[in-house]
Amino acid sequence: MVNHPIYLQEMAENKLKNLGVKRTLSKKEQDELRKKEEELKAAEIYEEFLASFDSNNGSNVKTFVRGGIENPSKGRSFPNKKVKDEKKKMQDDAQGSYDSGDPHTTNLYIGNINPQMDEEMLCKEFGKFGPLASVKIMWPRTEEERARVRNCGFVAFMNRKDADRGLRSLNGKFIMGYEMKLGWGKAVPIPPHPIYIPPAMMELTLPPPPSGLPFNAQPRVRLRNPDLPLPPAKSKEEFDKTLSEAVVKVVIPTERNLLCIIHRMIEFVVREGPMFEAIIMNREMNNPLFRFLFENKTPAHVYYRWKLFSILQGDSPTKWRTVDFRIFKAGSFWHPPPMNPYLQGMPEDGAVEMPVEQEEPVKKGQLKDEQRDKLENILRGLAPHRNNIGEAMVFCLNNAEAAEEIVDCIAESLSILQTPLQKKIARLYLVSDILYNSCAKVANASYYRKYFESRLPQIFSDMHEAHKVIQARLQAEQFKQKVMACFRAWEDWAIYPEPFLIRLQNIFLGLMKLDDDASERREVLDDVDGAPIYEDIAPIDDVDGLPIDDIPLDGAPLDDIDGVPLKLVEDDLDGMPMNLLHREEVTEETEEEPADTSESEESLVQREEPIDSKSQKFLEISEQKRAKLREIELKVMKFQDELESGKRPKKSGVTFQQQVEHYRSKLLKGRCTNSPSPSRSSRYGISVSPWSERSQLKENTLSRSPSPAYKDSPKNSGKRKKR
Repeated sequence: MVNHPIYLQEMAENKLKNLGVKRTLSKKEQDELRKKEEELKAAEIYEEFLASFDSNNGSNVKTFVRGGIENPSKGRSFPNKKVKDEKKKMQDDAQGSYDSGDPHTTNLYIGNINPQMDEEMLCKEFGKFGPLASVKIMWPRTEEERARVRNCGFVAFMNRKDADRGLRSLNGKFIMGYEMKLGWGKAVPIPPHPIYIPPAMMELTLPPPPSGLPFNAQPRVRLRNPDLPLPPAKSKEEFDKTLSEAVVKVVIPTERNLLCIIHRMIEFVVREGPMFEAIIMNREMNNPLFRFLFENKTPAHVYYRWKLFSILQGDSPTKWRTVDFRIFKAGSFWHPPPMNPYLQGMPEDGAVEMPVEQEEPVKKGQLKDEQRDKLENILRGLAPHRNNIGEAMVFCLNNAEAAEEIVDCIAESLSILQTPLQKKIARLYLVSDILYNSCAKVANASYYRKYFESRLPQIFSDMHEAHKVIQARLQAEQFKQKVMACFRAWEDWAIYPEPFLIRLQNIFLGLMKLDDDASERREVLDDVDGAPIYEDIAPIDDVDGLPIDDIPLDGAPLDDIDGVPLKLVEDDLDGMPMNLLHREEVTEETEEEPADTSESEESLVQREEPIDSKSQKFLEISEQKRAKLREIELKVMKFQDELESGKRPKKSGVTFQQQVEHYRSKLLKGRCTNSPSPSRSSRYGISVSPWSERSQLKENTLSRSPSPAYKDSPKNSGKRKKR
């Protein structure tokens, strides 16, 4: 038999095993076994730690479903839970406007809110007094509610004291032109975190600035004034003294995810010990969510250290001691955060520092400063696009109570000569849109028609000045066509009387100056009571019984200032020569003048009749002249269409417009040779308005835009002939 060492060792172990004697493990083997057990246990704890973040707490075990068919019983219909919840919520909202007498309610009812005010504006107004739990505006749903032009809503504070302060300060105050009418509403649930935190209170919950000390401790002097710079470096003794007197301010993190991770980490560290913290730090070294474990000067790490120490000292997760204490010997003081600071209300010093600004009630018919700035910005950036003009029109109609100021602002923007033509056209289109919607069912919208009527003559006078300075002929014609399109639209809408529109068109075309228009309006001004002035008083006769007419004061005929008798104008306004009055007509008129002062009033009336018949004759001749001119313009339009379509050849060396003008002059010359003697209307300078010409020619033109020559008056046509 061979005595092998391995064989001898196995025999010895078998003998010991048979005798019931166990071999003791070496120290190295025991350490390895303990390490394996700790790793297995740590892995189980880590898996439990990760599983605790899983929001799905339901069981994943599949249940057994029995097969087969069963006769169902007759079911009963139950109302849907969502429908019941919605009805209950609507009832609560309806009852929220009544004071239930609850002394602990923090909900305020607001009964008079400007329709342009939203929840964010309410937060800024009411948030000055404390953090807000909820803000809600009851927006109108029906036409009847919209017709009230006011809204109602609710503002709930986190604390009764803040709500009471807000009620006393804002009740009866004017905000955006509406008087605040406040009252207590039904109590609502208060969330753990407010939806709005005032800036003054936000500063109390913000972490202090970096100080360079451990745990970002703040010296006492810097706590009173955080803007003070840090003291210079000193000796170790002075540094230790400063550190022992410093205060570590604990701030609760506002990030909800980070706060949940910190609380879960504290829970497992308290249960498993510091080794769990070391394992997490080793495994989650590159995870940004666990950065608070490594950066010991951040507010999250300070909160983690304080919360862990507080739980280990026996404090509750929701209630803790708020007295300053030391965690380390000769270390800094730790200042715990207040328990739910939002429920404790706004600090008194913060409330005093933010007094309520009393807003002066806006005078009726005036825009606020921000509204005036917005209107000017709208006009400054207005472009001839449908959306831009529509938004500007809506803004003007929403602020129709200040129609006069808005009209003045628009008229002022159109009076600037250096404004680009596109902006002028866009602003004129805005005027047209406002006038079209002035008949809409909007409060005070009809004021625009009234205020624009007094400003339109000046507006079109400024438009005429802008049209004169345009150098390019085609650009000037396009500008003119766009303005004339507004006149055609206004005539179809019947916004203003036709004589007023004709006067505006004459002002724009330069046929009438604004000063002449004002003088004519003063001449035809009526009495205050609506009746003409000359009807309110008796006709004035001469004192001595002789008629005043045709008798000069000094008995001598009136001459010109230089002594030369006045002469009639030799040319008519249309460029055609006027024949002087025949001597027979003059003698007839002089013979018909009164020779005897003792004639009765009946004879005076009889003498006026032939004069009326003569004027009627002259008016008939003037109508014939207008008809001839209209025929000429129709022929010119037809000639222009044929040139544009290529039916007529274009002459070389002559522009398109010159050829049209030559054709018009040719027709006018033929009219002069065949026309009768000029009438009195031509001698007196009576011209035809292009507006009336266009309205009379509307039946003959089949929805065709008139040519530039068609828009010129006959008076201007005659001037071209004369040149």
